Amino acid sequence: MTKREHSNVTMAAVARAAGVSTATVSYVVNGTKAVTPAVQRRVEQAIEHLGYVPSHAAQVLRTGRSFTLGLVLPDLTNPFFPALAQSLIEEARAQGYAVLVADSHRDERLQTEAIHNLQQRGADALMIIPVSHTEAPDTGAVPSVILDRPGGAHLSVQSDKYMGGQQAAQHLLDLGHIRFAVLAGPARRGQPGERVRGMLDTLSTAGVQISPELFIYSPYSVEDGMAGAQQLLTRGPFTALLCANDTLALGALSTLRQAGHHVGKDLSVVGFDDISWAALSNPSLTTVQQDTDEVARTAVRLALQAIEDPQLSDNCTVPTRLVVRESSGPAPSPIQEEPA
Repeated sequence: MTKREHSNVTMAAVARAAGVSTATVSYVVNGTKAVTPAVQRRVEQAIEHLGYVPSHAAQVLRTGRSFTLGLVLPDLTNPFFPALAQSLIEEARAQGYAVLVADSHRDERLQTEAIHNLQQRGADALMIIPVSHTEAPDTGAVPSVILDRPGGAHLSVQSDKYMGGQQAAQHLLDLGHIRFAVLAGPARRGQPGERVRGMLDTLSTAGVQISPELFIYSPYSVEDGMAGAQQLLTRGPFTALLCANDTLALGALSTLRQAGHHVGKDLSVVGFDDISWAALSNPSLTTVQQDTDEVARTAVRLALQAIEDPQLSDNCTVPTRLVVRESSGPAPSPIQEEPA
């Protein structure tokens, strides 16, 4: 049977083939009422045999819902965001929802346009990683969940990035490092983000201060990691490099290897996010893992709850986990001077 013929199969035809009422077929298709396992099986077999495809338009008219969630990401070139999107899509699919994805390209105007387009397409709720780390976008009457950022009065879910920063710094302190450098990512109104604050506070508690020359703000990219590491190598000695995300860390690894360093031995590097490339780099990257699956489960749960209760208010935080690989090792022993 062709796809066009599939589209002409009606619920009534499925009901006749299964020997049940059209209402029973509707219960099975929409999951609105329980039926016996035997009836469920007969209806599903009839659907498969006839190639019945439920009408999305009819479902929208009947329920007032599109069974679609909108997702706005800030940067599809950063591997972390596509990985999170995949987890969100899989979780939404398991709950019977499709996901429409838009990329704001870190532009607030494009973000507003993307939100408007998703609203026009009838998204039941929106999941947004905002361009701004401090201000949530206006989504009007459409329920929304803010991801990866503080949500304020909005529903939100994010990893505990401050804790992740603490984990990264403490790992290197435990390995005996005392000379640190930082590739901090972009500044937030002149201040470091939560993950870097966690790093700095942990080092400060241990009595370790970082020289301003060994602290660099930059965009999140491999190229900026390469350039940042090159600058750090000219500014002073260090044995441990903390990076605010994995793309910076991977770029730094490349520069440090080219400069003759044996990363993991004479110099250690730790990233943040645990993107798929982290395990494949040479050496493999020690990093802080954000649990994208748990973030996705929580975000979709909040979005679906918000559809039922637009007044819902909740801010969820998901723990991070340190993943130790080859790029971090004990601090090298001080070089002893030869006696005269």
